Amino acid sequence: MTTDRTTPSPQARNAQLLAAYAHSRSITDRNAVVRANLPLVWRVARQESQRSGHSFDDLCQEGCLGLIQAVERYEASRGTTLSTAATPWIRGAMRHYLRDRSALLRGSHHLLELHQRGTALQRSRQQQGLTPLSGSGLAAALGCSLERWEQALQRQRSLQLASLDQPQSSGEGESTSLVEQLPAAQPSERYAGLIRWEQRRQLWRVLQRLERQQRRLILGRLLRQTTWRELGQACGLSAKACQRRCEALLELLQHELQPVLGQ
Repeated sequence: MTTDRTTPSPQARNAQLLAAYAHSRSITDRNAVVRANLPLVWRVARQESQRSGHSFDDLCQEGCLGLIQAVERYEASRGTTLSTAATPWIRGAMRHYLRDRSALLRGSHHLLELHQRGTALQRSRQQQGLTPLSGSGLAAALGCSLERWEQALQRQRSLQLASLDQPQSSGEGESTSLVEQLPAAQPSERYAGLIRWEQRRQLWRVLQRLERQQRRLILGRLLRQTTWRELGQACGLSAKACQRRCEALLELLQHELQPVLGQ
């Protein structure tokens, strides 16, 4: 006589674990449900990692927190499966993390920490009624070189978003915007505003398709007027290589925007 030891299906196993947790409401049973549904977290994390370019492991960690919340609030009586109910919680936790922790332009976390320490030190001196430190004095107080502190300042400035229409100095006494630095047709006065709006919309579409480092080059050079040397240091490139890549990207932008620019 043989005994049937058929392994229960994942759905049946999940139902058993959920029933046990609904009965006991213990952390042990809850965690058993979470472990059984980790593949759901991994699947959503892969999707979000591909979409955002962010770390898969970090997203998994945040997704697990969302899964825990979903399990604790899940009610089988509503007629939905746990995977259906939990996916919005998992994805929401990941996107909340991306929204709060990620930036369009990213740089060294060491520079970010250095800037935060410098800002805190200056704020403390201000509260004590002391004179703010100069750049060199602040660098000495932080235990770093003046060049390193200036890199931290530049990194912070690069994270500040600017409008495409914001005037930027051209270095020759004139102010131009990013849109105006791209080749443009001469529209009639009647349709100028509409065409410029379409140019901005299309420009953002093109920028969003670029890699992070490519966006950093374009926005850093044209919006922030960052020098080639500073951009190269931020991107790990030489000043010449940085200039060549940026010029190639500008040609790409011009090509992509030709239908809108009327060329």
